[in-house]
Order: sequence, then structure tokens, then C-alpha cells
Amino acid sequence: MTIHTDNMEKVQDWGENPPADTWYHVRISKVEEVLSKMSGEPTVNLSLKILDEPYVGRVIFDTASLQPHALFKLKAYYGACEYFPSAEGHDPDQLLDRECFVKPLGKIYQGEARLDIKPFNIKPLRGGRPQ
Repeated sequence: MTIHTDNMEKVQDWGENPPADTWYHVRISKVEEVLSKMSGEPTVNLSLKILDEPYVGRVIFDTASLQPHALFKLKAYYGACEYFPSAEGHDPDQLLDRECFVKPLGKIYQGEARLDIKPFNIKPLRGGRPQ
């Protein structure tokens, strides 16, 4: 067993999710292509770092499908982040470090409170914060 020397008393508790039904300015800090544990289908896991006070640094996690018939959420992120791939294909890694606005909605999944971002709640920075 390895003992890590980090002082855990100085690490801030994560706490609960930031409030739902609020627009957040976020930066996509991680893009990871994985197979869904539930369906076995390819997905993209996105880590969205909040840039608004008082939640600066908190992360909202989102997943977008990579199945050809279900690319609508990924396309919403592409448009909001001003990445417009051509007919030759697309690269989710192009989202890394790009910014947009998202408005997560609250939901309960298997008894756990989670945030869910619908494609129509992903907007570009140009034009300002949506109402």
C-alpha cells in the first residue's frame, strides 16, 4: 500500500452539485471517449469547469453519444464552441479548452441527484449569457 503525503485536512469538500436551472459559463477541461457502462456504445465524457462565482472551479460532468443517429448533443457543443467540422468527420478533442454556456437541469438517477444538460441548453458565448 502506498501512503500519499497530501494533507487531506486542507482539501476542500466537494459538496453538492451547483444549483440546477441556472446558466453557467464553462470551459471544457476534459474530453474522454469511452464505452458506456450501461449500453456498451461509444460516448464522450465531458468535464465542464464552471467559471462563474461562487462556483469557480466546480465541475459539471456531461456525456454525449458518438452513435451516428444520436450526435445531436455533441453537435450542440460543437456549435456553441464554434467548432464546425466538415463532411470528412469530426474530432471531440477539438472541444478541449473551449468555452460556452450550459444550463443543467436537475434529475434523479438511481436515487442520486444529478445534473442533466439538454442540447437546447448549450449556447455560445457570443451574444452574452442566455436568459
